[in-house]
Amino acid sequence: MNFATILAGVFSIIGNPVTLLWILLGTFLGLVFGALPGLSATMGVALLIPLTFTLSPVVAIGMMLGTYIGGIAGGAVSATLLNIPGTPSAVVTCLDGHPMAMQGKAARALGWAAFSSGWGSIVSWILLITISPFLAKMCTGFGSPEYAALAFFGLSIIAAVSGDSLIKGIIAGLFGVSLSFIGIDPIWGDLRFTFGSINLMGGISTVAALIGLYSIPQILNSCLDKDNEKITGKDLTIKNIVPPFKEQWAHKLNILRSSLIGTLIGIIPATGGNIAAFIAYDQAKRFSKDSESFGKGNPDGIIASEASNNGVCGGALIPMLTLGIPGDSVTAVLLGGLLIHGIQPGPALFANSPILVAGIFTTILVATIFMVLLQVFGIKIFVKTLNVPVNYLNSVLVVLSLIGSYAIRGSFFDVLLTLCFGTFGYLLSKAKFPMAPIVLGLVLGCMFEGEFRRALKLGGGSAKIFLTRPIALVFILIAFAIIISTIIKSKKSRAAK
Repeated sequence: MNFATILAGVFSIIGNPVTLLWILLGTFLGLVFGALPGLSATMGVALLIPLTFTLSPVVAIGMMLGTYIGGIAGGAVSATLLNIPGTPSAVVTCLDGHPMAMQGKAARALGWAAFSSGWGSIVSWILLITISPFLAKMCTGFGSPEYAALAFFGLSIIAAVSGDSLIKGIIAGLFGVSLSFIGIDPIWGDLRFTFGSINLMGGISTVAALIGLYSIPQILNSCLDKDNEKITGKDLTIKNIVPPFKEQWAHKLNILRSSLIGTLIGIIPATGGNIAAFIAYDQAKRFSKDSESFGKGNPDGIIASEASNNGVCGGALIPMLTLGIPGDSVTAVLLGGLLIHGIQPGPALFANSPILVAGIFTTILVATIFMVLLQVFGIKIFVKTLNVPVNYLNSVLVVLSLIGSYAIRGSFFDVLLTLCFGTFGYLLSKAKFPMAPIVLGLVLGCMFEGEFRRALKLGGGSAKIFLTRPIALVFILIAFAIIISTIIKSKKSRAAK
């Protein structure tokens, strides 16, 4: 694309107030969907597609992309204020966001989440407009060995999100992995642990488990505990909300590293923001000079989670726009929206519709700016939800949680599953078991099992196939290095006590 074409695409967005308003509306609705427990960016984009039928392609895409970017970022709001992740990728934000809010730093925690999300989107946007074809070809060439190695690497991160007890974290992780075995065998198609129920044939719904493990226990704690700590809104000034540029610069390496991790994970089809957030959090903790404060309100934990999961947005768009392959569930819905408007993603899109491509790139940047501004100036409104009487707030949260669990698959069984997980999660929380390893095990367990077995079949039953795949081998070596270093660190910690 030449410079004149790029300018034409840019001005088709920023020079049209109506287009900007649609992008703003999409971003706002995305933040709302992301912030409400049980709803998601995927659901938001899917519901908004019918509203874009009468819009021009560029305006329609702008609204949908705004919803995508806002929806991913919005999960940090409820994660920070209520300790309930609004989206699956915001699970990691709970680890440090809520403790920071409980320390009277709710505004600063939400400010870090907003700006980290913004930087993550910008870094992935830069990669999208510069080297997207190369990155797409590299990461979409992943086969079963690479996916299995990536899942194994992800599971090795359980130690980083286990809290104070590594043993309890491992037990929780193994429980999550065992839950992932429920359903249909990924290779032979046999039914496993379904106990004759057709509702379990599709496996455990990740969203139902997530809502049950995070939302319901938090609501029960709020209802049953007499001495609940309250989050105050005394620090809600722009000065406290916006992290000074000097502080942001001090965290530049974490922001850049997490954003790059999110972008690369986003490019790999069938992964997503939750995997990126866990990996980025683990790396932030390992490179931090104050790793002991992670899980207790360290801003680096929020930065890693939010920069990575919004970095996934730009990353997932790379294979979708260049190859027509969606990187995650949201871009799969987006792909459908593009096709409805007569836009066929792929290499020909860049050659045949350069102005449209430049407009899409501009839309992503504009939506990112809107997302940060809406969060910064909307924080006072977000925190006011905490002034609602506890009984009313909990009632609304229960209804939203159950609606969210039902809406994903339209199954009342998922509602019952959410309540079961909620009760079990409450008991686990009282026993000081961490929830994050369960979610990590559930998300990655099925992926690891299926891809590992497929890799073995490709290798004729021999694990040597992993030695012949450089990317897979690197993931495996890093995972073993993490496991060994964690064991050594744990022994040293016990010896010091």
